[in-house]
Amino acid sequence: MTSKRPWIVLAVGAAAIGGYYLLPFKGQSIVYVLIGVSSVVLAFWGIRRNLPAGRRLAWYALALGMALEVAGDLVGDSYEVFANREPGVPGLDDVFYLAGYPFLVVGVFLLVRRSRRPSLGSVLDSVVAMLAVSLVQWVYFIDPYNHLGITDVAKRLVEQAYPALDTLLLVALGQLLSQLRRNVAFAALLASFVLLVLADEIVAITNAGYASLSWLDAVYLFSYVLVAVAALHPSIADIRSTAEDTPRLSPPHIALLGGALLTAPAVLIAEKVAGHRVHLSVGIFGVAIAAMVLARLFGLFDDVDSARLGEQRARRESETAQQLLAVQNARLRELDTLKDEFLSSVSHELRTPLTSIEGYVELLREDEGNPVHRGYLDIIQRNSERLLGLVADVLFAARVLEGQLRFQFEPVDLSVLVHRAVEEARPRATGAGIELMSHDGSVPQVEGEPARLSQLLDNLISNAIKFTPKGGRVDVRSSVGGEFVRLEVSDTGFGMSAADREHLFERFFRSQTALERQIQGTGLGLYISRAIVEAHGGRIGVSSAEGQGTTFLVELPVHQ
Repeated sequence: MTSKRPWIVLAVGAAAIGGYYLLPFKGQSIVYVLIGVSSVVLAFWGIRRNLPAGRRLAWYALALGMALEVAGDLVGDSYEVFANREPGVPGLDDVFYLAGYPFLVVGVFLLVRRSRRPSLGSVLDSVVAMLAVSLVQWVYFIDPYNHLGITDVAKRLVEQAYPALDTLLLVALGQLLSQLRRNVAFAALLASFVLLVLADEIVAITNAGYASLSWLDAVYLFSYVLVAVAALHPSIADIRSTAEDTPRLSPPHIALLGGALLTAPAVLIAEKVAGHRVHLSVGIFGVAIAAMVLARLFGLFDDVDSARLGEQRARRESETAQQLLAVQNARLRELDTLKDEFLSSVSHELRTPLTSIEGYVELLREDEGNPVHRGYLDIIQRNSERLLGLVADVLFAARVLEGQLRFQFEPVDLSVLVHRAVEEARPRATGAGIELMSHDGSVPQVEGEPARLSQLLDNLISNAIKFTPKGGRVDVRSSVGGEFVRLEVSDTGFGMSAADREHLFERFFRSQTALERQIQGTGLGLYISRAIVEAHGGRIGVSSAEGQGTTFLVELPVHQ
């Protein structure tokens, strides 16, 4: 309903304006004022409804300007209804009419300023446009009153004040025109100003000797209604400040400056053709316009030069930054290579003494000595096996990076490997209070290296057990999907976030859950698992959500 309200007001206003011409004279006066007052009230209501308190000032100025125009209508119609005559000139209605124009102009400039912070160039453009419009207004709408024989100075000044203030409205109209593309509220406000200025200019021509036109009442009334439509439309709240205008030699600027320069010659030619006297004001305005245009052009050229220098400076800085970045990247690659070489070298050096320790532990265990000593030996053996596993993982990761993986492929029965991996992991799962289940399906053989495929299964099952709390469950399934054998390891554990899933198969990556719960690991298990799967021509993926468990899916091609 909110989005339809402005159009309902527009339709009702159009119907009321149409019915206005069907009424007698006094009825028209009453309806005229009612339409104006209703529009102003709806405008104020729409402003309060659609805008926060800090953003109402510009629209309040516009609505107040229209309210003063309607107050002038009320005074004028009161004379017609109760005194059966038009108010004199100058009169109280003129006070309200003329007082409304500054509020309208100020409201527009506040609105445009909020929508687009003006630069010095845009201010100069506005001044050039105002001088050109002022020249036309002076020659055709203001100065003629000096030659109509009006002896009452006050009356003549009031009559001239209307087209003079219309000059400001026309400049404001140009500012609104530049914002037309932004939203419906601007478009409705622009249409309101077009109608208001059009009616004022026709009135000025009429006072200079042309017959009055009755349809001008409809033009003024539509102007009031459109202000209400603008204030009621939701797009009134969409006006936001944008970056400051960047002056440049664009076609609109060239058209504006060229048109302004041609205004004075065009007026001179028109006056000469009409046989009128040459106005000194044309020369004064022409010189002022030329001076402002020159200032604008100098400013534009200076801006272009500044922009060019800024671009050159930015390009040099960019090239320097790229060179520094290239050096840093080369240094990082060198350090990464040194790190890998160091890890590989240390791992090789650790393997020999660890293998020796494990061998001597086995010899000592054969001695039926002190049971306490045997317990110590068990601890030594477990930790040496763990260290050997870590060393093996680091060496395997180094070979992956160096592209030195070598496999001895043969037909492999995955069902056997799955059964063996589950049985080997069952004691560890039982000790952790986790139910480990195997769902072996009848699957065809795959081409692969049994040791590496067993390592893959051990990594996935071990990972599932580590990240599943006591009382949880881990399921291992094998099945056939098209030309692939599918291995699925799922758990009811902690799960992981989307951010962790993106980096899960990276080298040395530890998930947030592993860090928070201090779960042991090097971050190489899944990196190695992916390398094994891809070396077998398969693919590996994961699906998980925090608190909802994790499922790893491996697909390996069927042996042909």
